[in-house]
Order: sequence, then C-alpha cells, then structure tokens
Amino acid sequence: MGYVDFYATDADNLYWDVTDVKQNKKVFYDFDPLGEPILRLAFKPGQYDLQVNFLNHVIATPGTAEVNVQEGMITPVTVTLLPAGEAVFRTKRTAAGSTYYGTYGRRTTINDNPATSYEVVLEPEAPLPYQRKEQMSYAQPPAK
Repeated sequence: MGYVDFYATDADNLYWDVTDVKQNKKVFYDFDPLGEPILRLAFKPGQYDLQVNFLNHVIATPGTAEVNVQEGMITPVTVTLLPAGEAVFRTKRTAAGSTYYGTYGRRTTINDNPATSYEVVLEPEAPLPYQRKEQMSYAQPPAK
C-alpha cells in the first residue's frame, strides 16, 4: 500500500469529500471535522486523479490533482482554499401551529445568507518515506 496525506492550514475545521475522478468513486467523505491537521488515505500503488471538495464551505471550483502513489511511501498534497468571491445561499424553514385567529396554519420563512465561495487548489509533492502522521514535517504548525 501507499498513502496520500492531504493537509491544509485549517484542516481540523474542514468536512472532507475526496473522489477518484477516473473511477467516479467516493474515496472519503465525512460530515464532521477530522480533529487533526492531516487526512491520510491508503491506496494501491499507481496513478490517481483525485478531486477534493469540502462539505461545510461554498466551493466554486473543487481541487483536482494527478497523484502518484508508490509502495510504502506517502505522497503529501497541500490543500489551499482561495477566496473566489461572494455567494448567497437561501434557507427555507416551515413551521406549523395555530395562528392568531385560532386556526391551524403554517408559516414559511426564507432567508438569504451571504457566504464566501472558495476555489480549492491541490499541490502534490514528491513522495516521502512512511512515518506516523505526528512525525511528518507538515503536521507541526508553522513557527511564528
């Protein structure tokens, strides 16, 4: 097996969605944050076209990269979120209950919420020998 390490500056607050584009197959997705800075995925050795999206952000352009996985090695991939503009998403909530006049009715509230949209940029690096995630140089926060 070989491994791919995805890491970003705010990775512990991201809800990852990773897809193998060639096979059109979800490799990883989770509706909760990881709680750690690195997402490590195991693959058979070979060439992969991977796409990264985030479920808790408005993504204008998902990131794609061709990643070479080697036996017993780790291929680090830097993930960067670049602001791509403003987006508006609409929420709709319906509540049912009695009305002022004593009859039963329902009320619908529609809100427009502004949000920043992002472009995801993936930058694969040269494969490194296998180490635990905590020992990888990119697992440590940058020195200030």
